[in-house]
Amino acid sequence: MEQKMDLRQLERKAWTSFYDDGLGDIFLGCIILMFAIAPMLSRMGLGDFWSSAVFLPFLALLFIVIVLLRKRVVRTRVGLVSFGRARKKRLVKFNVLMLVVLSVGFILGLLSVRGGVAQAWVHNLRFIAIVLMCFGLAGYFLGFIRLYIYGILIALAIPVGEWLWTNMGVPHHGFPVTFGVTAGVIIITGIVLFLRMLSKNPKSKGE
Repeated sequence: MEQKMDLRQLERKAWTSFYDDGLGDIFLGCIILMFAIAPMLSRMGLGDFWSSAVFLPFLALLFIVIVLLRKRVVRTRVGLVSFGRARKKRLVKFNVLMLVVLSVGFILGLLSVRGGVAQAWVHNLRFIAIVLMCFGLAGYFLGFIRLYIYGILIALAIPVGEWLWTNMGVPHHGFPVTFGVTAGVIIITGIVLFLRMLSKNPKSKGE
């Protein structure tokens, strides 16, 4: 029994160390940064679609860099672990639920019709609901409290931005400010976690 508990603790440690390398946080922060810059590009005549699509090559390059860092930096320090059946089932449930939530959100987006301010708030409320559900599920199934915090920060970016736009005249509905600050918090958190991982798991002299 004691050996079984030790194995569970080791698996839990490997699980948290894999997600605590900060690289996922950095990638997420860069995605959120897109919401801060895209409204300004839309004003420049690129259109709503292209103002977002222009970031795809950058995100693809960043994804490749993160995969290489995890393979050549993180794995050499933390190691490679095969997780147990229970944790694999948990991941499968998480992926299925995320697919359902995102698919529903995508379908609702296709069915929605552009309208006035009231319709815009429908879009905003739908975005907030999807964000809270996705990050709530991620925080629960992956077991990380900071994902709940990220979800709340991202969800608050829209109403706070609208308040800044209405009451203080901040352009682009205040999204460059609110999403920019949110992205900065997430990226800085990721950098701190990555540096902490490097300091806690130094590379041996023989490697």
